[in-house]
Amino acid sequence: MVEGKFIENCCTVNRPRYPRSEVSNMAGPEIDERLLQDFAEDDGVDIVVAKFLKGLQQNGLRPLTDPRFKNTIERIKAYGNQDDPSSMPETMDIEDFKRCLTSNMVFIQSALSGNLIIPEWKKFTDLIADIFEKCRDARDGQVNQLTPQLAKVDPEKYAISICTVDGQRFSMGDYKENFAMMDLTRVILYTLACTEKSVEYVHKYIGKEPSGSEGEALALKDNKPHNPLMLTGGLAVSSLIKPSLCFSERFEYFYNKIQSFVGPNEYVGFNNSLSLSLKDNSNRLYAIGHYLRENKCFNKEYKSNLELEETMELFIHYCSVETNPDSAAVMAATLAAGGLCPLSGEKVVYPEAVRNCLSMMNCCGVNDYSGEFMFEVGLPAKSNTSGAIIVVIPNVLGMCIWSPRLDGSNNSVRGIKFCKEFTDTFVFHQFDPTGQGTKKIDPRRKDFTESKEQQSLTILFSAYRGNMTTLYRYLKEGVNFGWPDYDGRTAIHLAVCGGQYDVCKFLIEKCHVDPSPVDRWENTPLDDAIKYGYQKIITYLKKMGAMRGADMVNSQT
Repeated sequence: MVEGKFIENCCTVNRPRYPRSEVSNMAGPEIDERLLQDFAEDDGVDIVVAKFLKGLQQNGLRPLTDPRFKNTIERIKAYGNQDDPSSMPETMDIEDFKRCLTSNMVFIQSALSGNLIIPEWKKFTDLIADIFEKCRDARDGQVNQLTPQLAKVDPEKYAISICTVDGQRFSMGDYKENFAMMDLTRVILYTLACTEKSVEYVHKYIGKEPSGSEGEALALKDNKPHNPLMLTGGLAVSSLIKPSLCFSERFEYFYNKIQSFVGPNEYVGFNNSLSLSLKDNSNRLYAIGHYLRENKCFNKEYKSNLELEETMELFIHYCSVETNPDSAAVMAATLAAGGLCPLSGEKVVYPEAVRNCLSMMNCCGVNDYSGEFMFEVGLPAKSNTSGAIIVVIPNVLGMCIWSPRLDGSNNSVRGIKFCKEFTDTFVFHQFDPTGQGTKKIDPRRKDFTESKEQQSLTILFSAYRGNMTTLYRYLKEGVNFGWPDYDGRTAIHLAVCGGQYDVCKFLIEKCHVDPSPVDRWENTPLDDAIKYGYQKIITYLKKMGAMRGADMVNSQT
């Protein structure tokens, strides 16, 4: 299908109005058939389904378990054996196959065209595998001895899992082994508290400073815990989460939120034996709890001994929630995407809450090693006493490294070494130069240069579907967002037709595009917004001085 036909299909056909959440799943343009030829049989007529699925997997996607592909897979299965609804057809007619891809067409096209955030996925993961093996020999430290359940974990367990903001995934080692979240729950608690309350409210009870001491230190500053990632801070924050609910409802709420962070089909569980064991070994925790109450660090609604007891036990339950490295990487990717789960598309927490949390992870996420970690690795991270470290690269990816042996700062020995090797290899340290002079690798860049036409088509697709990750990447590369196709349709035309308010703001305010480009039918973005009834976009465009096509023509005559 040629580019002009694509624009016509997107923007000139009368269609029913949909709420924003449904617009992103509308049919839109068809996939470029050339991308499917690699998966066709020799006759070029039928598509080999297994080849297609393998092609997506080679780009880091998991189409059989990724919830974004659920509708597509169900449509493909409908062409399989009618006696076995779970079966896949071996081959499909190309036209039937294209219809099955309708709901995911733009995303699939981006993946097969190499336009996801990490375009050269295999090259990137090969380097990750090399780093992973290089760090395997690090066998210093010992397993956490706090409880029998933690002490009996095999010290040789080792895993790395990565999930990008586009949902590309890679795992190696023991990535399906479960571990208790322990300290990682403080990341979830803090982002939830900042989302539900406000940053100002939360920081009435908790500070914003690194403590310079171990994570379980009994220390306050100005009668407040130093930060939300210490044990003292985690306890204080837990008292702020849904205090009006009963114990079971508060735990259920927190548990469900963790599931939202990692997305559907990902593992979240609860280790009851660990919970009981933590309670049996909680003398220090209770001492800190009484100390915090004495200094009025808890939610002011908490006054009685009974409520203090509930807060302690609830916090122990939170720490006993378990997951695995594969799922924890998705949790980190949700933080990398500003609180938007890359697998479900659910907005779990506010971007402002994520920004504040990453700031805290930057300066105090790996206990008393945080300053040196920031100096050498330069990325937001949070470690736990189970041997896991989650690392966040904003707008790119999240990852989890798990290995139970801990150093003197209660951080995973292999995890710390992996992070150092990672930023020695890739240009991901926050203060790395990104120019041609560096010898480090930037996996966000392709090995080849796209043509102007390829860039233009990708920008139009991304604007229509609201793919902000791709748009930000092109902005950093200095691409002209005002390029029209031969019908005069530009990115802002397509953003309006897709109902993408945030993209419209991005194009006008960040990319400085003309708000009133005229296509060959003498329509401007404002005309399209009026046609489809997007009132919020109409108001914004008028505020930015946009005009209708007819008014512009009249003003010129």
